[in-house]
Amino acid sequence: MNDQTLLLRQVNPKFFENGQVSSQAFFPFPKDDGKLSVYDSEQISVEDAYHHYTVDQQLASVGVWAVNGAEVAAEGLTYHPDPVVGNEAHAVIDFDARSEKECRKLAKKLRSLAVARGSLYQAA
Repeated sequence: MNDQTLLLRQVNPKFFENGQVSSQAFFPFPKDDGKLSVYDSEQISVEDAYHHYTVDQQLASVGVWAVNGAEVAAEGLTYHPDPVVGNEAHAVIDFDARSEKECRKLAKKLRSLAVARGSLYQAA
């Protein structure tokens, strides 16, 4: 992984209202321990990441948006590989021990960057 690596984020339908991605799609929830799950684009294609998420894991996603490592680092966040059983391409964006308010601000910035890049994949 490097600064140009795309960190692929699946967007849950609940976080896609009126054709717009909500910043909640880039917010780590308490159960995530400050770590936002993403796919490492150097390990898996966008289409395969979507397939893994929606078919293999049977989770809901309207599509894939992404930020790159440089964008994450510019916001003071870190990212790293975090392979798990059944998903060697799993990685995380680490929000560390930031407050909920700080995390919400950072999620809005990441969402803006991802939306500016555009959807990389959406279900037909």
